[in-house]
Amino acid sequence: MALSPVFRQLFEAIQHANRILVIGDGRPDGDSVGSSTALVTWLLDLKKDVHTFCALPVSGTFGYLDNAYRFTTDPTVFEHAYDLIIICDAGDLKHGGIQDHLPRTPKGFTLVNIDHHATNARYGDMNVVFPEASSTCEVVYRFFEANNIPVDDRMATSLLAGILTDTGTFSNPATNAYAMDIAGKLIARGARYQEIIRRAFKNKSTDILRLWGLALARLQYNPTYDIATTYFFRNDYAALGEEAAEGVSNFLNAVCGSADTILVLRETGDGMVKGSLRSIKRDISKLANLLGGGGHKKAAGFTIPGRLVEKDGRVMVVGA
Repeated sequence: MALSPVFRQLFEAIQHANRILVIGDGRPDGDSVGSSTALVTWLLDLKKDVHTFCALPVSGTFGYLDNAYRFTTDPTVFEHAYDLIIICDAGDLKHGGIQDHLPRTPKGFTLVNIDHHATNARYGDMNVVFPEASSTCEVVYRFFEANNIPVDDRMATSLLAGILTDTGTFSNPATNAYAMDIAGKLIARGARYQEIIRRAFKNKSTDILRLWGLALARLQYNPTYDIATTYFFRNDYAALGEEAAEGVSNFLNAVCGSADTILVLRETGDGMVKGSLRSIKRDISKLANLLGGGGHKKAAGFTIPGRLVEKDGRVMVVGA
């Protein structure tokens, strides 16, 4: 992978580009923000004219990552001309939150798609997509390594944040030997490992932990399908925000030894139900695809219209 010709093609495209737009995934998480901020930091050091966009605001949780503050939700950035548009960690334009914005951009740009999702739609003019990678941050690191680009402490912190996020601190099936090797190299280059752990993982308030307690109380196991399910109603976390309910599927996948697959359902604020799937052995990306979502073989998700209804101790999704 480190010798892939696409890494050299991307390097040459960046060298010839002046005005560049970097886009994070429409639902910004550690891997999306980490990979995009690492690239932005490097591009700014190259004195490129760098602009950024994310469909949803980047959480203050990521404020410790250099240049995370640069990301705007203002869609008028798409009304300007660019040489390159680079999208990080988005399986398709819809998931990236830009399917309605990109057509407004003046023609002449090269669209670069950097990702590691197995369900990626290969929508770019240049697709830097490696499903065997643990994270998009691993892909970006390999790009840097293949082109002998020095990784400083700022870039290292961004990249390590994404790798730790997508591997669940090396506890889920996305973990691979190369990711662990990269992590060691990033720490050696000054990545702020302890700060990442504190800000990204040891960050749950007592109110959030009480919310997670609801998920644990509602947890049910179906032996026929070897799946454990739980759920959140919108009112459960309305006072805390949607971010409070994030991470439950990863947590359950790490500690629930009696089930191969975890499904966490959550009502969103727009008449939709979001499902987060995690598995040890199954390829759950296929199920997510059938429901209009996507992701990795062992970690995937979907969003469908409707609301959650509890009946006889069980929950179901009914039409909006």
